[in-house]
Amino acid sequence: MRILGIVIALISFLLLILGHEFGHFSVGKLLGFKINEFSVGMGPLLWSDKKGETQYSFRAIPLGGYCAFEGEDGDEKDENGVVKEPDPRSFNRQPAWKKLPVLLAGSFNNIVIGLLILTVVFTIMGSYSPVLEAVPADKPAAAAGIQPGDKVVAVNGTHYDEWLDITQAIQNNEDSDVDITVLRDGKEIEFKNVKIEVSEDNRKVIGIQCSLEHSVGTAVKTAFNEAGSMIRALRDFFVRLFSGKASSDDVGSIIQIIDISGDYAVSYGLLTVIYLIGLVSVNLGFMNLLPIPGLDGGRILFVIVRWITRGKVSDKTEAIINSVFMFLLFGLMIGLMVKDVVHMIR
Repeated sequence: MRILGIVIALISFLLLILGHEFGHFSVGKLLGFKINEFSVGMGPLLWSDKKGETQYSFRAIPLGGYCAFEGEDGDEKDENGVVKEPDPRSFNRQPAWKKLPVLLAGSFNNIVIGLLILTVVFTIMGSYSPVLEAVPADKPAAAAGIQPGDKVVAVNGTHYDEWLDITQAIQNNEDSDVDITVLRDGKEIEFKNVKIEVSEDNRKVIGIQCSLEHSVGTAVKTAFNEAGSMIRALRDFFVRLFSGKASSDDVGSIIQIIDISGDYAVSYGLLTVIYLIGLVSVNLGFMNLLPIPGLDGGRILFVIVRWITRGKVSDKTEAIINSVFMFLLFGLMIGLMVKDVVHMIR
């Protein structure tokens, strides 16, 4: 099961990168950009076939792929290193209104793919519902009069729609008891001073268990909520990072993702691995939009800056800055991979 989880993670990661690059490719083709190569995999060439002006390739290292636009990194050179005559359809010759959708398309694809994966997972597994499945008789909620079938609608007078928000409100409660409002037979009933207990895993509980709802509509809503949680988690990470409170344990490479996928396959089943891949896809989409040179967000920033300054930043300057940051990002990636491999060995 662990090996199967790792294989699924590897294949999924490849497909997520290809989905990202296909976003750039498809919008680029639609808008008339010249695309020299679309590659599945990286490194040494295994097979290729040229159709029209684009070479379609399979390469030896199955970790992602790329879409190579004519002129995206400055002037193109021939095999002798001589600068070619500028192609009017090259990337750096296109107006901003054409470049922006091409650059945004990769992250858009990843976010949509992630949301679709999460929707399928939540449709199958079910989404948490505030309608109560069970209320153990020996717990404070039952003693207060709360019953299975009740729908929790408010905590301490504040209304909530999502189960996770309800449980978080109970966690954040500083008193030893809490007021719970439920919907029963179309009427709201408030139960005051429901005692709070602390569970073995140090959580505040009152003894209520949610039900699971299996519907596409609820699954879509839950998928968007998960994506929102991912964005907030990224925001919190960068707050810790720039405040000096983040550590190397807060970040990991593809090695860590694959290792976790293997563990999840054993502990929770393959559906949970697919859920993890959905989150990674959303994460990949938003991370690529960060305004860091070398990432799509950095390229978008350059397009906007050059449009505002009417081209005062040259192609060469942009290419140099992007290359430097890509080198740094690859260095960071390799460093994280080494760290994760050492951690696995230990």
